[in-house]
Amino acid sequence: MNDVPAPSADQRPTPLRPQPPSRRPGLAALLQTAGHREYREMEHGLRASGGLANTDDIIALLGARTDQPISTLAHWIVAHDLVSFEWNSRTMLPVFQFEPATMTVRPEVTAIVRELAPAFSDWEICLWFARPNAWLGDASPVDHLAVDAAAVFDAARADRYLARS
Repeated sequence: MNDVPAPSADQRPTPLRPQPPSRRPGLAALLQTAGHREYREMEHGLRASGGLANTDDIIALLGARTDQPISTLAHWIVAHDLVSFEWNSRTMLPVFQFEPATMTVRPEVTAIVRELAPAFSDWEICLWFARPNAWLGDASPVDHLAVDAAAVFDAARADRYLARS
């Protein structure tokens, strides 16, 4: 009646067994992986414009130019004059936001950060500066700032509008 021979023991498929919880990547691990990937993307995208620096490095640079570097930097961060984000328990800042000679915040950066802040987190704003942008012919906003800061502001306005609609 049954002409098909039964598979031998070595031909039988092994049943799928769920991995123990310790071997399955949890949501936290997946998010950490995405966060690391995005951080590396920021590092790469911002490298040519000075890269990223932690607050200790920025305070050291400000110390040569102001009597109260910690207060100055804290004020800029709280007022959203510039953008910063937390990474591995440290506050990080893209260096392109500062005028190299004076260590003051570039006003065009402040305008763009304030344009994006209602719709994006600080992390997302840093990524926005580092990633290619269609409004700018696929140039990154950080690279296009020196070419046409007004176009970068317009791209920020368009992206904020799209994000909020």
